[in-house]
Amino acid sequence: MKRHLIIGDIHGCYEELLQLIKIAGITEEDMIVAVGDIIDRGPDSVKVYDFFRNRPNSKVVMGNHERKHLNKVLHYGQEIVKLQFGDRYQEFLDWAEQLDYYYEIPEAIVVHGGFENGIPLEEQKQEVLCASTAGEKHLTKCYGTEQYWPEFYTGSKPIIFGHHVVGEEAHIWPTNVYGIDTGACHGMRLTGILLPEFKIYSVPASCDYWDVERYKWQLPVLQHKTWSGFTFRKIEEELEPFRSSPRTDVTDFVEKMDKWIASLLVKTPEMLNSIQQKAVALEHEHRENVNRVTHQLFYSSLIFAARKGSLNDQTLQQTLTTPEKWIQLANELQIPVPTYESVVN
Repeated sequence: MKRHLIIGDIHGCYEELLQLIKIAGITEEDMIVAVGDIIDRGPDSVKVYDFFRNRPNSKVVMGNHERKHLNKVLHYGQEIVKLQFGDRYQEFLDWAEQLDYYYEIPEAIVVHGGFENGIPLEEQKQEVLCASTAGEKHLTKCYGTEQYWPEFYTGSKPIIFGHHVVGEEAHIWPTNVYGIDTGACHGMRLTGILLPEFKIYSVPASCDYWDVERYKWQLPVLQHKTWSGFTFRKIEEELEPFRSSPRTDVTDFVEKMDKWIASLLVKTPEMLNSIQQKAVALEHEHRENVNRVTHQLFYSSLIFAARKGSLNDQTLQQTLTTPEKWIQLANELQIPVPTYESVVN
């Protein structure tokens, strides 16, 4: 008889995955089901993905971390994984897009993160099942902040889920709900439940992988950001968490970024003066020529502001919101400014 091993949040913990499969005595005929969040935080997201992609009797349920990648909501953990996949990242996205939001077998229902009591499985909100931010807010609205959704479940079939770290051991609610995220990527344990007997297996993690990985990948993540297209405000927000990094190569990068931004903004008076001169020169053109020329200029709003006498530092910075736009205008005005590559690399 085919058995099912339901595994909690793996988060790139490949070695622990192999150990868990071994101690559970899983064969090629048995089914391995991951509750989602097979990637991010741990060291081997690509290996875990390859394992499930290539193993015939396997299933991965959509988790909030897979969905973050699909929705291009890339925080630090997702940016690391994008770098780890490299040229294969789109391949991973195409695969993740096909994931189901639940898996049902005669013995149990498997979801990643949540379940709204009284709603048929096929009518559950996807954001609830995968525990996205919107799904979490919906369940909070339903049940409040003092109690967790498993306490309200009244269905007859057991639910197995991950997402919420329940401790180093699986947690079983009296309502027949099994929480099996035991924090493998945080140095705790990777847990699985073998069906149909509902036997619990777990293996200890070798270390706090997320603590290691988030330190290890700081500089590569910073180096691969598209800084020129970010707004100046976003650049400051992105740099802020790294200003106190214990890594000198990271703080050196941040200092170079600060110098680059400063080297752009210091050109403000010169750029304002050049725009003003351009506006004055256009005043001598016929009106139809002025309209034609300013329509062709990407900074036409600044030209009009200069003609109206309202051009100032604030107007310039509100219009040129990114280094890319700032450099483009500087080049148009023939004002030399450093590129990101010339200063940071």
